[in-house]
Amino acid sequence: MNARPEHLDELRAEHFVFPASFAQQRLWFLEQLEGSGPVWNVRLPVRLSGPLDVGALERAVAAVVARHESLRTTLQMRGGEILQVVASRLAVPVERVAMPGVVVGNAEDDLRRRLGELAACTFDLREGPLLRVFLVEVSPIDHVLLLLSHHSVSDAWSSGVLFRDLAASYAALVQGKHPQLPELPVQYADFAVWQRDWLAGPELERQAAFWREHLSGAPVLLDLPLDRPRPRLQTYRGNRLGHGLPAELTAQLKGLAVAEGVTLFMLLFAAFNLLLARWSGQSDLVVGTPIAGRRRTELEGLVGFFANTLALRTRVDGAENFRQLLSQVRATALDAFTHQDLPFEKLVEVLQPPRSLAHSPVFQVLFVLQNAPWDAAGFGDLRVAPAEIAPGETARFDLTVSASEFESQLWFGLEYSTDLFDGSTIGRLATGFETLLAAIVAAPANLLAKLPVQSDADRSRQLHEWQPAPTLGPAETDIYGLFRSQACRTPEATAVECGGARLSYAELDARAGQIAERLKAAGMTVRAPVALCLERSVDLLAALLGVWRAGGHYLPLDPTHPAARRAFVLQDSGAQLLVSSPALAGQSPDISPAGAPNRLAPIPPQ
Repeated sequence: MNARPEHLDELRAEHFVFPASFAQQRLWFLEQLEGSGPVWNVRLPVRLSGPLDVGALERAVAAVVARHESLRTTLQMRGGEILQVVASRLAVPVERVAMPGVVVGNAEDDLRRRLGELAACTFDLREGPLLRVFLVEVSPIDHVLLLLSHHSVSDAWSSGVLFRDLAASYAALVQGKHPQLPELPVQYADFAVWQRDWLAGPELERQAAFWREHLSGAPVLLDLPLDRPRPRLQTYRGNRLGHGLPAELTAQLKGLAVAEGVTLFMLLFAAFNLLLARWSGQSDLVVGTPIAGRRRTELEGLVGFFANTLALRTRVDGAENFRQLLSQVRATALDAFTHQDLPFEKLVEVLQPPRSLAHSPVFQVLFVLQNAPWDAAGFGDLRVAPAEIAPGETARFDLTVSASEFESQLWFGLEYSTDLFDGSTIGRLATGFETLLAAIVAAPANLLAKLPVQSDADRSRQLHEWQPAPTLGPAETDIYGLFRSQACRTPEATAVECGGARLSYAELDARAGQIAERLKAAGMTVRAPVALCLERSVDLLAALLGVWRAGGHYLPLDPTHPAARRAFVLQDSGAQLLVSSPALAGQSPDISPAGAPNRLAPIPPQ
């Protein structure tokens, strides 16, 4: 990657214009579609203890802004093209914030809350600046420095670079010296120009071909069990839950990764996919993971939006053991890292997945292992430590799990959409993940189907508190009896609606009666299990009611499960009959087509 031509002399113009990177372009369009908000803010809060020279800090900020063009950049639309507009000079003030009087004992909570309020401010991509520096004074010798930037000019790695350069500049200035930072070989705008030139060549097709094959036939949506229906428009409302692993389990996981010849990321990612597979009931999953996107050494010291996101596909087979799953994840990750240079924005163009305003394309769940550089030393004579900040009320995806290590423990931050999930649900998922990781450490050769994904407390609660012992009552109080009573009271009212199909109570009861008669004619006996392999539809509800009306028990079969899995369940359950639609009947040996009224075909299982 070459530096820009020498004839570009920044000192002779107020600003320069460059093409936007693909990542910047995507964020621009998202803001036009959804409006500005804090969801794309990159924040780094740092506690500074000791006598602080505010003047030196202000001059250090000015030096860093002068050093990194991205911090002087705005985005604008000109002639139908998104462009980076880089100012030759830009003043970014240090905004001083005084903490009001606080109640003794609540000072830290008030501080976290105030930092959360500051971190929720919004940026104007056209006007800028896209960096804000807040200095919160807790006491004369206790401050919190909050570096807040927009994702279009920064990322997690950039936060570490920004703080490192700022600390080095401050340390020099308080000693009366001029900051002596190594010269940057290129700037972010140079990367954007190089990226567009590179993707205009044959490398684009080579990278695209890999991802096209890797994600061919992958599911569009990861169907986790939601607490509420998914809204038609993604709002990015969210919350965050923290969960720490014991130091002993953390050490065991790191030891297992070494023993298996994988990275800690690969081990955690394999376990996370198993957890998602069991929660969702899906065996084919696509989960995103971010990468730094700085494979060239000249980019490592730059502030800018280099991070890319990879869509990793994992197939979970309950008949395999964890070591086999881990081997698959290792191979997938290594292949993906080799083809990491295709921007996610280009991947979406290549795949052209069905677009929806209700969820993000390609994947809806993100897994992150934080390893961005962050050096807490060297800020003059000040003592430096991470500062806590109240969780932001935003979530970019349905679920994002971030793992990081602190004081020999792994900590997980679970950012989730509050439109979809309750905090209690995410809490159970977190404890289930810990249970699963402990089981993997204890027996990594165990079959996936035997590894627990639920804590003992949650399992006991589900079995005993949420599912009381059944009680016997008169026939008219069973589920079908209650349905029949409602059908008699409101026969013309709509009972069920799905897609374009709608049935009244009378029509649904009639269809259930037809199915019940067909089941009896096929030889169904009272209390016999009847397998139902149908997609979610009006037909599924009618078949379920028909089985109850005929006196049987229904056994659900997921049409998306592998044929071998469905065949095993049928054999193990001893189901007398199988109900399926003609469309699904020919998909596997265990389901055969047969004609029947209302597209339902009760047939003997193969």
